[in-house]
Amino acid sequence: MPLAPGEKKVLFHTLGCRLNFFESDGLFSSLSKHGYSVAGAQDIPDVVVVNTCTVTNKADSRNRNIIRNAIKRYPGAQVWVTGCYAQTDKESIESIPGIAGVIGNENKSDLPRLILEKEGSDPSHIPIVSDRFAYSDVLPNGHTRAYLKIQDGCDRQCSYCKIPQARGKGVSRNWNDVLDQVSFLQDNGVGEIILTGVNLGWYRDAEGKKAFPKMLEAILNKLEYSRLRLSSIEPPDVGTELAELLTHPRFTPFLHVPLQSGSKEILKKMKRSYTPETFRKRIELAKSKVPDLFLGTDVIVGFPGETEADFGDSVSILEELGFSKIHAFPFSIRKNTSAEQFPETVSKEEKKERVHTLMELSQRLHRNYAESQFSRKREAVLENGGIAVTDNYLKVVIADSDLRSLSPGQFLTVEIGEYLPDPGKEGKVSGRILAAIG
Repeated sequence: MPLAPGEKKVLFHTLGCRLNFFESDGLFSSLSKHGYSVAGAQDIPDVVVVNTCTVTNKADSRNRNIIRNAIKRYPGAQVWVTGCYAQTDKESIESIPGIAGVIGNENKSDLPRLILEKEGSDPSHIPIVSDRFAYSDVLPNGHTRAYLKIQDGCDRQCSYCKIPQARGKGVSRNWNDVLDQVSFLQDNGVGEIILTGVNLGWYRDAEGKKAFPKMLEAILNKLEYSRLRLSSIEPPDVGTELAELLTHPRFTPFLHVPLQSGSKEILKKMKRSYTPETFRKRIELAKSKVPDLFLGTDVIVGFPGETEADFGDSVSILEELGFSKIHAFPFSIRKNTSAEQFPETVSKEEKKERVHTLMELSQRLHRNYAESQFSRKREAVLENGGIAVTDNYLKVVIADSDLRSLSPGQFLTVEIGEYLPDPGKEGKVSGRILAAIG
C-alpha cells in the first residue's frame, strides 16, 4: 500500500512480559509525536523495533529469528533491537548484518531520538533521557487495556534467573507520578489498568520503605471508572494487606503468583524465598477473602535434581490450590547464573513430557474454573477481535450481531455461558450481554 508523502510507519515486535508491552506503547507514543503511525499488515515500515525477551534459551532463539526475518523482509527499514536480550547479549546481536542499532533497557527511552537521528531528522528538540520511567501519558496501542509500569529491576538472586542482569537493581516510580498516570488513564476512558514491574511487591516510597500495599490503596481510592489488575506478584508479597485490598470493587479478582516448583528441595536450590507450605498458606489466605479468585502461575520443570517425586509435588499443589492457568517452562541454562554450574539431570524428552503434563493440567483446571462461573454475571472489557475479558480473566466470545453496536474498550455486563474448548490451550466461554456501558 503506497504511503502519503511524509507519512512514516513503525512496526513493533514485542516479546515477553507486560513490562515490554508497556515500554513499546511508550516508545510509540513518543514516535507518534514526530509523524509516525503503526504499520498495517500491507504496509512497508520505515522502522522496525524488536523489543526482546531473554527469560529462556527458546526466547533468545525466537529473538534472533524475528530480527533476521525483519531485515530480510524490509531491506530498506531501520531495524532496531532493544529489551532484555539487547541488554545482555548486545555484541551477539550487533554481529547480525543489517542492524541499525542495539539499545539495552537502560537507554531504551532514548530510542525515538536515535531513530530520528538515523533518518536524518533533527533530534535536538528531544532531550536525552536515560530514565526507566521516562514514559508518561501512555495510552494502549493495538489493545484496549493499559499497562502502567511502576517498578523495574530485581534484587533477588534466584539461581536460574537472568533478568537481574537484564533489568538491574530494583527501582520504583515516583509516587505522585504513578497516581498522575492513573488519573490520566482513567480520564481517557481506559477500562482496565494493569500494573507492571519485574517485582511489583518490592515497590518503595521516597524514603526507601516498602510501600506496595499503600500504593495499591492510593490507586484504588482514585478509581471510579477504571478497574485495576496486577500483572504478577511474588509469593512473599501475598499477605493480609493485599488479601484485604482484593475485596475492593475496582480490584479484579485475579492473581498471578509464580510457584516455580512444589518441591521444598528444588525451591531451595532455586534460591526462592518460600516453601511449598508458606506458599500454600498465602494462596489460601487470598482465596479466603475472594473465593472466586482466578489464580495463574509459572512453573519450571526439569530443574537440575528434579525427580519424578519433586515434579509430582508441583502437580499436587497446583491441583490442591485450584490454579486456573499454568505457564510451564522447561529449565534452560542461563549464562552467569548460579544454576549454570548445576549438572543437568533431566533429559530434554522428559522436560518436554513434564511441560505437556502441566499444559494438560492447566486446560483441565481452567475448564473447571470457567464452568464454576456458569450463569454468573461478570463485568467485562471488550477487546479487539470480538473477545471481552472479564474481571476474573475469562475470555468471552461476543456474537457478531452484538458487536455491531459496541466499541473496543467498552464495559459490558455479561452472563457467563458454556465453555468453548480450544485445542492445545485454555478455552473461552460464550456470553450473553446484559448491559453495555458507554
